[in-house]
Amino acid sequence: MIRLWLAPLLPDAEARPLLAAAHDLALIGFSVVLYEAFEKAGGMLRYGIPEYRLPKQVLDWEIESILNLGVEVRAGVRFGTDIQLESLRADGYDAVFMGIGAWKDSRLAVPGEELQGCYTGIDFLARLASGEKLDIKPVAAIIGGGNTAIDCTRNLLRMGTRKVYLAYRRTRKEMPANEVEVEAAEHEGVELMFLVAPVRVIGDDRGNVTHLEVLRMELGEPDASGRRRPVPVKGSETLLPVDMVISAIGQAPHVSFAASAELKTTRWSTIES
Repeated sequence: MIRLWLAPLLPDAEARPLLAAAHDLALIGFSVVLYEAFEKAGGMLRYGIPEYRLPKQVLDWEIESILNLGVEVRAGVRFGTDIQLESLRADGYDAVFMGIGAWKDSRLAVPGEELQGCYTGIDFLARLASGEKLDIKPVAAIIGGGNTAIDCTRNLLRMGTRKVYLAYRRTRKEMPANEVEVEAAEHEGVELMFLVAPVRVIGDDRGNVTHLEVLRMELGEPDASGRRRPVPVKGSETLLPVDMVISAIGQAPHVSFAASAELKTTRWSTIES
């Protein structure tokens, strides 16, 4: 019987293809071992998607059905630290499936984002899902227009934040988030702010966030994505009084393990096939 290693390499696994691969391969007779850097299997499903969207009880039930097929999970194991490609080969694995996900948050690259009260979207969601007690403030601004941004806004409302702004540099039409999620966030009280972009985060003398400075935008010609490029409107800066700022403007895979495993990567931080 062929042994197959399904590896989330870092605690960054995109669990849907990973678990689906384990399920399908086990059904056709493969011996499957799944290495997981977190304490529990599930990757993005467990540590990225909020409880209100995917209850952990449902996720556990789904994962249990996969484990019942004979799939073995070894949790708390990191590739490049606890195991290496050479050691896996020595253990007799015939094939490797890498499901490393895209948990590396993009930064705003604006002054002040190191202040107390600033977070990045995926990291914020993962820390909440892990049970970490974060200092949730009364007024927050989320930067971005995708599902991660929406998840952050709706989580904050459920945790007692009384005012949540969602600032997006294009219009509602260009938002990549699922429309049903946008509508739900709006219904729950999130204030949507379109055609604005962050300029800087302002804090007090103790290093705590007090304001987010935003600049009004207008849409110009389409960029490489096919969407019209946001163009700043000079002199349109506005100060938004907030206690928290969460940037959710994009994400990429962590590929720090690649060099030690002699794997080539692309300019998009993916493994070269």
